[in-house]
Amino acid sequence: MDTLINAITIIVTFTVFLFSLMIFLNMLKYKEAALSLIFNKLDESILIFKILAIAALIFSLGRLLDLLNITSASPLVDDAATILNLTTTIVLIFAFYKLFNIMKIKNLTV
Repeated sequence: MDTLINAITIIVTFTVFLFSLMIFLNMLKYKEAALSLIFNKLDESILIFKILAIAALIFSLGRLLDLLNITSASPLVDDAATILNLTTTIVLIFAFYKLFNIMKIKNLTV
């Protein structure tokens, strides 16, 4: 069971890394156009930033549980922190996916 959880964690973390890398490369290639698309699709962008704020809140709760885990050797606290960290990563995947879809420049050929 631990191997399955570790494999899922690695896949999910790699997915977050890929989406953030794709957003970064898109920003390097189409700086002004990508940023203007964020402001053109303001309703979607506001929703994404709300989701990112929720992810930051979940992340901070997970970090607090990790600090509590240092002082108490309870497996329940450790499992809760792991679940919160995995939840943060899944929420970030969703937010980065939506943000990349907003910022993506579609190549149109005439």
